[in-house]
Amino acid sequence: MDSLLGRVRAAVTSRWFVKTAFLSIFLVSCIQLLRFLAWARGAGPYVRRPEAVAGLLPVGHFTSFFAWVRGGGWDQYLPAGLVIILGAVATSLLLKRGFCGWICPVGTVCEASASLGRRLFGRNFVPPKPLDIAGRAFRYLLAALAVFFLITVPVQAATEFRVLPYMWTADMKILLQFGNPVFLAVIGVALGLTALIGPFWCRYLCPLGGIYSALGIASPCAVRRDAETCIDCGRCSSICHAYVDVQHAQRVWNPECDGCMDCVKVCPVDDCLVAEAPGRTRIAAWAWPVLVVVVWGLIWGFALASGNWNTPIPADAFKRIVESGQLETRTPGGF
Repeated sequence: MDSLLGRVRAAVTSRWFVKTAFLSIFLVSCIQLLRFLAWARGAGPYVRRPEAVAGLLPVGHFTSFFAWVRGGGWDQYLPAGLVIILGAVATSLLLKRGFCGWICPVGTVCEASASLGRRLFGRNFVPPKPLDIAGRAFRYLLAALAVFFLITVPVQAATEFRVLPYMWTADMKILLQFGNPVFLAVIGVALGLTALIGPFWCRYLCPLGGIYSALGIASPCAVRRDAETCIDCGRCSSICHAYVDVQHAQRVWNPECDGCMDCVKVCPVDDCLVAEAPGRTRIAAWAWPVLVVVVWGLIWGFALASGNWNTPIPADAFKRIVESGQLETRTPGGF
């Protein structure tokens, strides 16, 4: 029985199980948003507008987030976007980019592409170190520029953007872009490069990943290596999808680490690689994703219970925006 429970626990706390679960929730939300859009266009029955699709508009909600931090107040119109950002920031600060490693739907798709590449080509082809460093520097530059832009947007302008119908329907506009051949071609190229060299988008281009990586450095929880018991087999570094040199680290503080726990699981020496919280409190490899989900769930649950998840905007307001033709335009405007 203990063996069976152990296998079940290992299965439900595995990266692919957790990541696929979050990806499935996001995809279901996207499908529901398309059904909501069909209703707004008079082409289908009414379904409730999903809130999780706020993840499609990170720039807009980050603008609102920094406005909130600077005293602009909470977003009363689309609060789910702020909740998602708070969840991502919290899991990154506490658990080494936990959002990127266990929750992000884009990261899951990219990692699946990298895994497919390993199956097709036997491995992912790691770029030469100078190119790798330049690529990561470019991502951090993008992240720094994004943060600079967001913190310099006047608070009044950021809060006024919240009430624009353009903002309210931006998630629909983005979702409809997946039918654009140019957009699909760009995605195809990115996934193709990911299949070849691994985490191309996450490692070299994603500005949000750059922000969460910087936050992850401050994480009080991390993997520690016992140099005295290490046999230098190299398995930990070889299995790391983020190309972290775990084998030669005393404590894995590297900003690219997303707490996947693969290195801990593959280590053949008991207690050589362990995840630890402050006070050298050990975190079992299976418990790490549980903590990520618990932190995320607590933030989401509190937001839901306090009325800070669902939008108060009436469904008919969205319908009027769609009927006015604004969904097909690029410029914001009124009803």
